[in-house]
Amino acid sequence: MGSKIKLTNSTGTKITNEELCTLGSQHAVITWVTPQQRADTSMYIGETPKHLKKQTFALDSEFHYLEMYNLKPSTRYWYQVESNGVKGSLNSFTTLPSPKGKYLFSFAVMSDTHINYGEVAEDINEIYFGKLVDYANPLLSQCILDSKRRNIDLAVITGDLTDTASSLQYLGLRNQLLPYFGDTPYLLCPGNHDKYTKNSGLGEQGFLNNLTNREKTYTSMVFKDYLFLLIDSCKPDNNWGDIDPVQMQWIESMLTTNKDRQAFLFLHHPCNGPDLWFGIKNSREFLRLTRSFPNIQGIFCGHIHRNYVSVNRFMTGNRPYVEVPATVQFPCAYAIVQVYENGFAYNSYKVSRLDLSEMSRERFILKKGGKAILTRYCLGRIGDRSFSYFNDQLFRPKQYEVSVTLDHTKANELYEHARAIDGASLIPAYDTKKAKVILGRYDSLHLTTEAFRQKFFRYGAYARIMEVGNES
Repeated sequence: MGSKIKLTNSTGTKITNEELCTLGSQHAVITWVTPQQRADTSMYIGETPKHLKKQTFALDSEFHYLEMYNLKPSTRYWYQVESNGVKGSLNSFTTLPSPKGKYLFSFAVMSDTHINYGEVAEDINEIYFGKLVDYANPLLSQCILDSKRRNIDLAVITGDLTDTASSLQYLGLRNQLLPYFGDTPYLLCPGNHDKYTKNSGLGEQGFLNNLTNREKTYTSMVFKDYLFLLIDSCKPDNNWGDIDPVQMQWIESMLTTNKDRQAFLFLHHPCNGPDLWFGIKNSREFLRLTRSFPNIQGIFCGHIHRNYVSVNRFMTGNRPYVEVPATVQFPCAYAIVQVYENGFAYNSYKVSRLDLSEMSRERFILKKGGKAILTRYCLGRIGDRSFSYFNDQLFRPKQYEVSVTLDHTKANELYEHARAIDGASLIPAYDTKKAKVILGRYDSLHLTTEAFRQKFFRYGAYARIMEVGNES
């Protein structure tokens, strides 16, 4: 485990792990931690950096989850978080454009819940990389409740519902956790863990017999005149994915029959080209098949436990391929898709149990890189957590930072100096003997370059410019 940032300022309060979690056309979510200090959750925000208005959202927490509403689409905002009078850096973001046309409905997407009920796979991800299998059940129930508060009409879970496919896990999921959806309909895809037959695993028959009323592991549904295709990309006791020929024919038939309907596709494994990290092995055939159907709006998967959005311009233009993060591992998240007549908006949200999200980050063990690697890999970039897609155009926000990486003593000294002048925050560095001081985060490279010049002359420290989510 990397060294924790030590507390040294006069109030005992530091702003750490501040992250622009997600960004929409009219809202934004920012999270941060004040280690070992309960404090208020406050924000200064405005359309110009010289006219910021303070708002306080909560009064007494170590883990801060702040959601701003009623923002204007395609508008730049400046913001600065505050707790116990200590301010983070002055940052900016630009809200996304709103998809065109009438709003129709919304659905949640979750993945990799790994429900265990005491029977765990004991994989390397659990032992070393922050997978919270011991908190899988409350994380799923909280994600369901959080998504329902966002007024979803439907939910889809894209596999690895269980950790070992045991009878106890399937029954617990069916009888104790899925009922949290209440009257909200939900759809389920199997994952590779749901096809385990080793040890106590029941394989796909456990999935079919306990969680569904269908005879096959793949299925379709028409919801509000949209086609939802749930694809089975899994093989028993195999981490790699594959879509068999029978299913390929079925997918083509369903898309042809419903060619006048917009469609969303769901499966467990990544499918956009040779993803080399346990994606589907026949991705080329799948892309060739689906490229002929422009009615496909987006394709969603899990398995890799991260926020990641890609396109394949040669095969399918700007169509987004979305990897949804795990509920059971940092950032412990779920996604919401808002559907409009001419497209949709996508946002990935950390679970409101930020204490568990941060626990997963802290559990990542690696001699070099530690928590910084987990953050970069699983959290991704803001454009992997937020985008708008309409009229065949994909709109993804960016955020750049001005930061300085120093050994812990010098990082704390710079942090104290900077926060007393215009604010700063701290995050782990890739070298666990060091920490990174964030001096500002901005939505354009031009703004970042201007700030870089100012910070260099103000603090006399070597700073770097990089896109947030890139390796430092």
